[in-house]
Amino acid sequence: MRRMLLAAGLAALTLPACGGAQKAMEDPDAHRHQAKPLPLNKVIVDSLTWDVDKSDWKIFFVEQQGLVTVTTHFDTPGGNCEMYLRDKYGAQMAREVQSNNQYVKLVRRIVEPTRLFVWVNSSSEKCSTGYAIEARIDPD
Repeated sequence: MRRMLLAAGLAALTLPACGGAQKAMEDPDAHRHQAKPLPLNKVIVDSLTWDVDKSDWKIFFVEQQGLVTVTTHFDTPGGNCEMYLRDKYGAQMAREVQSNNQYVKLVRRIVEPTRLFVWVNSSSEKCSTGYAIEARIDPD
């Protein structure tokens, strides 16, 4: 019985190395807990692909109250890419869907220091594109 449990435990440890870890390497920021830093006032370049990298999470910190603006420029117009601004708990604060315009802007007033997340999501095959993203705060 002990050997069976040991063998099952070893098999469980090796399973993620087969497919799960490979997927994680292909899309390292697919979930909120894997969010990549988005420094304020700096443009970051990334991309979405429908078949491999369907979503990107970014995190940034706001240390003062003011108007937060996250601007994204998509390389492909009309991709219907979705963009969300979420609070530190994951609750939605703002949402925009890209239309024929290549720019998407999320704006929200922040009243206390906090961390915020941006989720860029490919909701269809049309949203396979590169993009540039920037977060700014205009203090009150």
